[in-house]
Amino acid sequence: MVADVDSLRSRQATGSMKVDDANIMPPADRSTKILCMAVNYHSHIRETQSEQTKEPVLFTKFYTSLTGPYTPIRRFTHSEIMDYEGEIAVVIGRKARDVQRKDAWRHIAGYTLLNDVSARSLFRVPQGRGVMLDWFSCKANDRATPVGPWVVTPDEAGDFAKLRVETFLNSVQVQSQSVSDMVFDVPKIVEHVTSRLTLEPGDIVSTGTPSGVGVARNRTMQRGDVVRVQAAGIGYLENRIT
Repeated sequence: MVADVDSLRSRQATGSMKVDDANIMPPADRSTKILCMAVNYHSHIRETQSEQTKEPVLFTKFYTSLTGPYTPIRRFTHSEIMDYEGEIAVVIGRKARDVQRKDAWRHIAGYTLLNDVSARSLFRVPQGRGVMLDWFSCKANDRATPVGPWVVTPDEAGDFAKLRVETFLNSVQVQSQSVSDMVFDVPKIVEHVTSRLTLEPGDIVSTGTPSGVGVARNRTMQRGDVVRVQAAGIGYLENRIT
């Protein structure tokens, strides 16, 4: 895991090595906190006809929610609608508590990718005349959230503001958006989170998904589908639904 951002940046490259894609695990362990932004792209707010929040809204996942960047994902049997959400995440490199926006990037070790696979059918629970949103049942399902394929340091990935997340379903592009469309930027998210809890090295904070999700397209993932999330400078996730 990431010990601290300074030691990570000071390491020298030692060459290349061959890896077996099937054995790559998510860059996390059981101590990792996984925090994910909700409705954080203007385009996604428009397509879901949501209202923009005044402050960041996050939900949590667990280590058991994660899976490898190329590992097959089992089709949900408890949710009729199984959706993809391609996202770029930041990985914390230095302990962070009550961090101000201007200091936020000093606490970031690097970037990775996350596919926030969601059990959409479980999201809205009837409550009297209204509904309650069940983030846990929708988002925290076992081994359904691919993360990786690695953590790329900012000097390698380049300027975060120039990153673009893209998602493909069976080789057809369904999402493509610059991070400039985010409602709350990374410094604001870090400031908000660390005003409430301490972020530790290795914690993952995902920045949200843009428009193009399956539920907006009336498209649920089925067995045999292949979903790919990519961002230039970081890499790609590719997972088959089985």
